[in-house]
Amino acid sequence: MGRPKIRTAELRHDVLRGALDAFEQDGPQGVSARRVASAAGTSTAALYELFGDKAGLVRAIYLDGFAELQRALAAVAPDDDARRSLVRLLAAAREFARQRPLLFELMYSRPFAEFSPGAADREAAVGVYRTIVGAVRRWLRDVDSAASATEAAHVLVAAHRGFVLSELGGIAGSTAASVGRRYRLGVDVVLDGILAAHPTRPVVR
Repeated sequence: MGRPKIRTAELRHDVLRGALDAFEQDGPQGVSARRVASAAGTSTAALYELFGDKAGLVRAIYLDGFAELQRALAAVAPDDDARRSLVRLLAAAREFARQRPLLFELMYSRPFAEFSPGAADREAAVGVYRTIVGAVRRWLRDVDSAASATEAAHVLVAAHRGFVLSELGGIAGSTAASVGRRYRLGVDVVLDGILAAHPTRPVVR
């Protein structure tokens, strides 16, 4: 009788960590079944049993990335100033991207030919989006704006992602000071623009 196969949650975690480390070190080409399995101290057969194929492994990294981002946002405690709270939430998302640029790229830019998230996979982003919508709704209520929180959050998230991707791409400025200054200007312009388009709630008579 052969030795029983042990496919534990701990092994799955080790394989996933190994895949993420390989990805962040060498990009998509670094994520090979042999390299990831070796780093986790297991076999390629175990990897395929745990994740199905390379696309399944990349999917797991993708989902783990959104879970990590959601934890980063959840760690931002709101304060009495709703706009400041929203800005701090955006800053946490930016810091996540700066610390994990390749993971952020996987989550939003799809660098793997083997993996394209389906509708069920994209649900991973819903928690992040809801967190932003909630903060936007609180801010709009605080300033008595008539803007839709959902519409405003869509615009804000899209613009913010553009700011962050420009920074990661090295085209947002030549110094940390200029990058930070332009980032803050961009966020303020979008928030002020939302209020300018919907300044106050209509009076109900």
